[in-house]
Amino acid sequence: MGKAALEGLHGVKKVENGFRGRREVNTVFFDPAEITVDKMVEALTRAGTYSGTAD
Repeated sequence: MGKAALEGLHGVKKVENGFRGRREVNTVFFDPAEITVDKMVEALTRAGTYSGTAD
């Protein structure tokens, strides 16, 4: 679900699904000149899939 919320956003280049332990995680490749982390968090929150950001 998180991948679907991010794909298609202007500035998001690629989203890869993976797992860390038993949790699904998304690795997002994006252009910071085109989209901010806050905008991606907003999209994930609207989709009901946001649970945190890791560096």
